[in-house]
Amino acid sequence: MAAAVFLFALRAITVSAVGPYLIPCPGQVQSDADEVQTLIEQGPTSIGPTTCACKVTDDYEVAPGFFRLNASSPPVECNAGSYCPGNMTEPSFCCPGYVCTRDTLSMSPCGEGYFCPPQSIQKQECGALTVCEPRTDKQDKWGTILFIVVFGLAVWFLWYLYNMGNHKKDDFYLSMIDEVSRAEKEAKKKAQYEEMQEMKSAQWSAASNSEFKSKSDPKKAESVVPPAMRMIVEEESNIGADEKKKESTSEAHKEEESKSDDKPPVDSMKSRIEEKETPATVSDETLRDKELHFTIRFEDLQYTLPDGFTIMQGVTGEFKKGRLCAVMGPSGAGKTTLFNLITGKAKRTGGRVLLNGEVSELSKYKRLVGFVPQEDIMLRSATVTDVLNFSARRRLPNSHSSKDINHLVARYIHKLGIGHVATTVIGDARKRGISGGQRKRVNVGMELVANPSVLFLDEPTTGLDASTAYDLCSTLRNLCRDEQLTGAAVIHSPSQSAFEEFDDLCLLGRGGRLIYIGPREEALPYFELLGFEKPPNQNPADFFLEVAMGRTESSKLVNFHWSGLFALWEDHCRAVEADKLGGAEYVKQMEQAIKKTNDNTLKRQESMRESQASSAGDEKPGACSKFCAKLGDFFKRFFYVITVELYRYWFSADNGVCVELFTWLKSIACWFNPGYSNPIRQLPNGFYIFWLCLQRAVKQTYGDFGAFLGEMALPIAVGLLSSATANGLVFIGRIEPEVCDTLSPAQQIGQCEQPVRDGYQSVAMFLLIATSFSGITMGSSTFGAERTVFYRHASTGMDAIPYIAAKVLADIPKAIIAAVLTSVLFFVQFYPVGNVGNFYALMMVFYLCSFAQGYFLSIIIAYDYIPLCGVVWTLFWAIAFGGTTTRVSQRDSMPPFLQWIFSMSVFRWGIEAFYINEIKFYADYLDVEDRLNYYGYDLDNFATDIGAILLINLFYVGLTLVSMKLVGRRKMK
Repeated sequence: MAAAVFLFALRAITVSAVGPYLIPCPGQVQSDADEVQTLIEQGPTSIGPTTCACKVTDDYEVAPGFFRLNASSPPVECNAGSYCPGNMTEPSFCCPGYVCTRDTLSMSPCGEGYFCPPQSIQKQECGALTVCEPRTDKQDKWGTILFIVVFGLAVWFLWYLYNMGNHKKDDFYLSMIDEVSRAEKEAKKKAQYEEMQEMKSAQWSAASNSEFKSKSDPKKAESVVPPAMRMIVEEESNIGADEKKKESTSEAHKEEESKSDDKPPVDSMKSRIEEKETPATVSDETLRDKELHFTIRFEDLQYTLPDGFTIMQGVTGEFKKGRLCAVMGPSGAGKTTLFNLITGKAKRTGGRVLLNGEVSELSKYKRLVGFVPQEDIMLRSATVTDVLNFSARRRLPNSHSSKDINHLVARYIHKLGIGHVATTVIGDARKRGISGGQRKRVNVGMELVANPSVLFLDEPTTGLDASTAYDLCSTLRNLCRDEQLTGAAVIHSPSQSAFEEFDDLCLLGRGGRLIYIGPREEALPYFELLGFEKPPNQNPADFFLEVAMGRTESSKLVNFHWSGLFALWEDHCRAVEADKLGGAEYVKQMEQAIKKTNDNTLKRQESMRESQASSAGDEKPGACSKFCAKLGDFFKRFFYVITVELYRYWFSADNGVCVELFTWLKSIACWFNPGYSNPIRQLPNGFYIFWLCLQRAVKQTYGDFGAFLGEMALPIAVGLLSSATANGLVFIGRIEPEVCDTLSPAQQIGQCEQPVRDGYQSVAMFLLIATSFSGITMGSSTFGAERTVFYRHASTGMDAIPYIAAKVLADIPKAIIAAVLTSVLFFVQFYPVGNVGNFYALMMVFYLCSFAQGYFLSIIIAYDYIPLCGVVWTLFWAIAFGGTTTRVSQRDSMPPFLQWIFSMSVFRWGIEAFYINEIKFYADYLDVEDRLNYYGYDLDNFATDIGAILLINLFYVGLTLVSMKLVGRRKMK
């Protein structure tokens, strides 16, 4: 009745018109009606789908709740979501900011604390931290800023508590390092005191022999006491008060020891060998039980590639326990290859290895071998104690208690001289940390804390200045002596002081042949015997390299060529066997060897001259012959790669993928077998390794709050940008079919039957594409930034499963925080009508899946190219198989394999989940079935969509695991 009165009054003041005309819809407050009237007067271009205007007629009567297109058409009942107060020629959409009854007869303002989008039949309660003015279709979300601030403070507080625990751990390690330092000082002081006591006893014993001769002359008796004896007595009386004198005494004692070692080279070498070699060889069982240190002898090592190229041949020598050997030679001499052949990383084609005199393989004792790579491969965001503690706990026997491990780590930190930087981060080019020399020491310490019996180092002094290199070599030599390690280091151009810290020298020549191996101090007399004279001021290491490269003349070798040094060394070995005392017989045999070498050189040169003369008149091969030869080599190599290499890659008994897979599965099964024990060294099981990796991953991810905030800038930007695209987004259903059929042109009927406004799919696509970019970028750093670190740990026995599981689990809170930030900021200008909890769930699983895709891409693609590749990857799946360009409803017409690929697109499921979560609000009173059928969506599929995204997430995590095992296999040996 009120609506009829309103219409009558409006007609009275409106200029009479023929046919339908626009008026502000009845039921509005006067201010809103005035605004609509102004828009009507401005013309049709000012009227939009959300304008609260009604089209009425005076030519015929139309009952409320119905509309008639013209006088001859029958009345049509208005559907829910429309507003038909009476005399309507077309139904109007229920106005924004108002709520209409289901029968479309009345419309009332949306009250305070509620918002009403267009076509509302029920009020929507405003969410938390939002403000809704009366008659609004939007939520003022000023509380979002407050939420972000409170959320950030909460995250910071949790980080602060976590960081306090880390500081306590750092303080604990510092105190333990100080304790170890004090204990070693006390032990040193005690040893010096005992040494002085022994010296005092010896001196008093010598003095007592002269006592009877000097009884009548006390002054003479006093003079008999040696000055050294008086000094010892004085130091003993002041012990603990004058440490400088004690240190000078110790230095003097060391000088005396060094002087006592000044023996002839051959004799000194033999005496040291007799002192340090084990008296008898032991069996493999004894080695396993006692974890003895090894003297490694290698005989006639050969390594020839399948294509016939020889890298190493006839190398025989020995690495002794308690000694440090320098492995030198020009590029291509096979220095690193020598280590690989000894350790079993490369399969020898000839020769054998003996451990403590018995034939065995060092690969059996892989857990007792430490290898220090040339690059300082470690987590640069971790502290020194974190790096060493992780390596120790992962590689030491599980019988070691936590206290023992902590003490061991502190002890090696003290021995390496890095106690003052123990709690400092390693650092990189972006974040300053410890120095290069200290980083080298940490690199060595990662192997030492595992208590190895053998320590190989690849160019440990590269990139260091002379002083730092000397300090490192001196530390390594002392550690080898103190711990009885078998040490060998590839080294290039060391300084003289650094070179003199090595006990032995192994000099290799081009082609992997041996030039010299033995005590370092005996190398120079050996080469002098061959006629090579070292300039007075030249570094011995540089001199040896020049000899190996044939750049130094010999006074005894005619037309010297470096290849002649190999036979001379073999002759030297035979001469030593013939005359082990190094006397006249040895010199005689070496002179004969030099003469033989000169004769062979002259014969070879004569043969070369004759060969050149005979070939001078021969025709040179034509271009066709050269091309055919190269083509033949190409096809030979191609056939070899396709057949032999492919077979070896998958099925080789040594390192084939299938063999490694079986070994890997067997090792996993051993985790669950408490009775399983490794005969060499029983390491912690996979669950303990998982816990170690999880602790490290959590600290790595959340330990640096500034870096964490930097990562969160991506999801914040995604939320704000996506929110801007959703500004003003509303859903307005389709126009009534009778209106379309009557008034719409034939070409527009299909479009007319679609919703007037439906931007949910396009907004969902933009949001999820941006989320995918963000997630892939953040997830790629989880593995891509530390792939080489994993390879190093894997080469010492760490499995990929606990490592990947720990890293993925540590990333879950980060993905949740990113999802919350993106969602909250997205809601700034997006007004959801669906279930907000469902939206959060969608964003969380989508971020997790994006992280997993980042994991996978970071393994198969170089880390520097991940951002660009992530964009291409995301757009491929979103555009080609996202369900927008090609709708889900068209999927059945695709070939089966494309249907499977379509199902593997996370966008296909994510966009559907977003769409049906929002559109479900309107499904109760609007006809959305046609729209759902058009896209191929189902309102009941939300749980299916979330489950599919989770399965795709697991699929990519599994791909990451497999890729981690296959990519970089050689680096994990």
